[in-house]
Amino acid sequence: MSEPEYAFDGLPLDSVRRGTSILVAGPSHVGTKELAYRMLAGDDDEGVIILTTNTTAADITAECEAVGIEVSPDRMGIVDCLDSDDSGVPARVLTVSSAQDLTGIGMRYSKLYSDFHSEGIESVRTGLFSISTVLSLTELQTVSRFVHTLVGRVSKVGGLGVFLVDPAMHDERELRTISQFCDGRIDVREGEDGPELRSQGFLGGSSTWLSFEPLSNGA
Repeated sequence: MSEPEYAFDGLPLDSVRRGTSILVAGPSHVGTKELAYRMLAGDDDEGVIILTTNTTAADITAECEAVGIEVSPDRMGIVDCLDSDDSGVPARVLTVSSAQDLTGIGMRYSKLYSDFHSEGIESVRTGLFSISTVLSLTELQTVSRFVHTLVGRVSKVGGLGVFLVDPAMHDERELRTISQFCDGRIDVREGEDGPELRSQGFLGGSSTWLSFEPLSNGA
């Protein structure tokens, strides 16, 4: 029997093997964040953990629902770095006081993953939204260690990692350093007929720009 893979319904992306981490790079106004959310949308038996550095848990919930991700405590966990009011949020929410507390983020991520695993959820998609915020607060070397560790955890447990970054906020050295830890990279741009994506390092190695249809205007 072949090893289960992570599929991306409604997107021009092939399935990827378990343990894959992907850097999604592009400006937010062209649908980059929505694309990252849609890559986290999986089957009903999969879990989702989102590490949010610049968006409240309540807004994460709304943005997930806008692209068709069902938000429930049975399958979604959020690590909220804004320490916002999470009352009424239909997900498991753990908070840290600042996006600079990378140790705290990692500990809370591990707690959520361990809880899901103990409840029989063996496939978990993880989103880090976004690396750009963390890099604006913390030196590159520290962020690199954090991303490297997170990628290692995703690989070890057969998960999927989706890491969001805005290239306009960083120099080439920063982008190259972060990219090297991931299995591949997806770039997003505004094309003539809407948003387009291009994959690098995986998904058959195609470097062709492909259109994808946005689902919402809010994510």
